Amino acid sequence: QNLKDRSNSTMQLWTNHCEYILAQRFRRGQQIATFYYRIWEENAFKKLLLGFRRQAQRHIKGLVLSSVGVCVFDWHTERIQYESIKNYFNEIDLVQKLKQETLMCRLCNKRKVMSEKFEGIEYCTCADCNRLSKSENGWEPYLERKDMIIWRREEKPTLFAYKMYVIYSDVTADDFLHVQTDVEYRKKWDDTAISLEIVDTDPDDRTKSHIIYWEMRWPKLFANRDYVYNRRHFVDPSRNLIVICNKSTEHPKCPVRPEKQRVENYWSYMVIRPFTSFKKPGLEFVLTYFDDPGLALPSAITSWVAQKQMPDFLNKLYLATKKYADQRQEHSLDAFSPWESFKGKPESSHNQEKEKYRIPPNRDNNVCEDEVSFA
Repeated sequence: QNLKDRSNSTMQLWTNHCEYILAQRFRRGQQIATFYYRIWEENAFKKLLLGFRRQAQRHIKGLVLSSVGVCVFDWHTERIQYESIKNYFNEIDLVQKLKQETLMCRLCNKRKVMSEKFEGIEYCTCADCNRLSKSENGWEPYLERKDMIIWRREEKPTLFAYKMYVIYSDVTADDFLHVQTDVEYRKKWDDTAISLEIVDTDPDDRTKSHIIYWEMRWPKLFANRDYVYNRRHFVDPSRNLIVICNKSTEHPKCPVRPEKQRVENYWSYMVIRPFTSFKKPGLEFVLTYFDDPGLALPSAITSWVAQKQMPDFLNKLYLATKKYADQRQEHSLDAFSPWESFKGKPESSHNQEKEKYRIPPNRDNNVCEDEVSFA
């Protein structure tokens, strides 16, 4: 019994001693904090605490990066191959067939009215020809704007792919391609791009392929969408065509973030054909795209994306191309060409101009000769 009492007494003394030491350390910490707070004032003290916090976060980030560092993006398997997109080179001709199937009256061969009439188009007046048709492969007319027609096709229940046919008579294909592939310039004209970064580049320089992270602003009450996608473009001078393709992928530098809605199923194909040449104004293009946000959205939101957001984006793209062309002409810079070197002012001066207006210095024809034959 005496041994038990002694043990209890010893434990109580040890507990009291620990409590005393902890209380003393806590009191000392409060005194130090109060001392520095009085000396440095509130803002400086907050900066001190923020510095400690950043240092801790840096150590944590280093541990995370070291754990994923062994994960390397496999360009050999993830690279967009020509074989997977070669059918899209015929997209503009197929759209002409699509217009004939879905928008032309079979009686008078004139245009049916979608939502409103536009100047320069001869419309059908047949009594029994007001109904729009659906194509054999499921595309149905959806929306029309001046020099723009949009079709859609249901890929999954309530999820649609969209196909847009657009004509721009006063921009060149070279300028149009440059504006679309320059992510730094896009940050200036696209106010919906919260973040837009090239996170990886294909080691095979011929492909001109990149992995891009893109965060897109969405309306309030909705999380912003973000994308990680592989981008590659092909140029075929023999057929006077450019194809820009984007396809969602995964990359170790772009983990899913809980505060954003990652779009894991996204693809788009844009086929550009100039009226005459890549350097002269006038072009038509077809953009076909699909994205699955991974959650059910109200029909009002999906309609907003298709009817307002995408046409607005294309209008911004058009205006940005016009502005870029005006700046290039003002400073006597040659048009961007995906297969010709930069030609301009003497070496000492044109480097600054290239950096200012982001004219790529040596953009060779990026259709690999082992992929496309130039007949």
